[in-house]
Amino acid sequence: RPNRRDPVATSLTCQLPIPTDPHAAFLLLSDPDYIREVAERTGGHDVEVTVEASDDGGATIRSHRVLPARLPSYAKALVGETVTIHETRVFGPAADDGSRDGTIDVTFGGAPAHVTGTMRLEGDGTSSVEVVMSVKASVPLVGGKVERLCADQIDASITREAIVAAERVG
Repeated sequence: RPNRRDPVATSLTCQLPIPTDPHAAFLLLSDPDYIREVAERTGGHDVEVTVEASDDGGATIRSHRVLPARLPSYAKALVGETVTIHETRVFGPAADDGSRDGTIDVTFGGAPAHVTGTMRLEGDGTSSVEVVMSVKASVPLVGGKVERLCADQIDASITREAIVAAERVG
């Protein structure tokens, strides 16, 4: 979907610090081994990663992973014992200063939840990716709770990703 904001979706903004310059940060963010490690360290298994370089110097990073559904009963009833996450991150070409814009799209297997957003990689000596997302769950009565639960999980995942990035760069 284009950058259209759904007025009833839950919004989330996260920062992913990466202690290196934007060029090296992009190389890390598009490294399949890094993506696999992040997925595994956030509880994922059966991880699959593909990275496709684009002609303009950007990349499309697709990952698929299965997570145990450690969820409240109202949410677990929607997904079962596991949650299959399909995530696509697309980074465009680098600007003169090394910054990049991108998008993120996340679906949760058969669950009626979807995350879309934008990303901005920038920095000078040390980098950060600002991720602005919209979390939408199409579930009668508990949609807002499911959205907040997804937002909390995403925030925790990005916090863990920052740890992996720091260890990889440091």
